[in-house]
Amino acid sequence: MLKRFWKGSSTETIFTAFVKESNGSHNGLSTPGNGERKQTDLPGMAALSSFDEIYQRSALKAATSTAAWDIFKVADMVNNGHLQGLSPAAKHSALMMALEAAGVAVEDMLHDAVQRQRVLNEYEDGQRKRLEDFQTAKQLEKERLCAVMEAMCAEYRMRIADTEQDLERERELFREWQERKEKEHRRISEAASACASVDLGGSIDYSSSRLIEKNSGRLRESASA
Repeated sequence: MLKRFWKGSSTETIFTAFVKESNGSHNGLSTPGNGERKQTDLPGMAALSSFDEIYQRSALKAATSTAAWDIFKVADMVNNGHLQGLSPAAKHSALMMALEAAGVAVEDMLHDAVQRQRVLNEYEDGQRKRLEDFQTAKQLEKERLCAVMEAMCAEYRMRIADTEQDLERERELFREWQERKEKEHRRISEAASACASVDLGGSIDYSSSRLIEKNSGRLRESASA
């Protein structure tokens, strides 16, 4: 397979394509390639750094003296259109030839890959700790607010209960007054019945107002005669 690849494409053509397509997208350790290395704008992710920012702030050392070479350039070469359809073994052979021609050691590229993965893992650990601290602080704030809300609810429940008691007390006072009023009515009616003529009275349940009215009429008639 590799022989067929080299038969269809000269070494110079492949290397030239690699250089043209990779040099334009690489300039040092922190330059992104064509893969998913730039952070997309996701909701809730604004506070998180992009991969390039993480690399720049880290103590990442250059893999080689040639700044254009890093693991991302290797990744771009592996996914280059000139290697489409080749077997993994053929891609490996082509890559090894490209690295050898550029004077880049495979160990340097592997070291660069390990460094970047370590830096990303450390950043992830730091952000996880920050998230846990944030979560703890918010949980404490939530518990505090719940306690405040419960205290306020308890206070208002007590005030509502006091309001109901005040209302019931006023109702009870009014009922007691009504009972005394009925007794007062009967007392007045009994006294009025005693003052009225026998033919006007009838019984103590007779309306005192009617008794007074009729008795007053009789008194007027007696006076006029």
